[in-house]
Amino acid sequence: MLVDPALQQEIMRRITTANICVSQPLRTADSLGLLVMPGGNEVSVYLRHAVDAVLLDDAGHVVLITRRNRPGMGLVALPGGFIDLKHGSARLVEQPAEAALREALEETGISENTLVAANVNAVGTRVCNRPFDIREAWDDIAGTPIKKGDLFAVSTQAFCVRIPGNLSTIPLKAGDDASHVRVEEVAALRAEDFGVPDHLAMIRQAAAWRF
Repeated sequence: MLVDPALQQEIMRRITTANICVSQPLRTADSLGLLVMPGGNEVSVYLRHAVDAVLLDDAGHVVLITRRNRPGMGLVALPGGFIDLKHGSARLVEQPAEAALREALEETGISENTLVAANVNAVGTRVCNRPFDIREAWDDIAGTPIKKGDLFAVSTQAFCVRIPGNLSTIPLKAGDDASHVRVEEVAALRAEDFGVPDHLAMIRQAAAWRF
């Protein structure tokens, strides 16, 4: 992640100017041009689009994972991840709600039948002003134009997934980018426990809504 505030501000400015922060991204990642780094080298910069799944029940519970990777490795977060190309397609991009359910399935092990019965709604709008989540690509990223060494900022859209019944009675199993998964009471959550700074705000916003 970038530390230099000037670089963070420049990337956020480019995102705003490009007007690419939309509810349904047309690409998995959008180019933000070249950026001159403090050492003088140029790198390509992108905005990569993600989703987060807020799995809630009517008893005030939410499903959280422990992050296996950076950022926030070892801390709790919402299940979520990047919007990909549709399976078997070289060009078609996933719908954000579809991506959120896929990530929930992969990271929490919740059954497809449970997700089919859920009420799924977007929480607010896509958020692109996230200077704390700017990353360097460790390798070429399949399905995107991002190459090893490029920088990318992450935009995200939260989706509230209302689960009938009580989440604490539903079998869950951590997978993919999650090392652990558990069910917590929303009222007991603390900001300092989260590896991603805006996840608690997403949870509280989703829990306050009545769809």
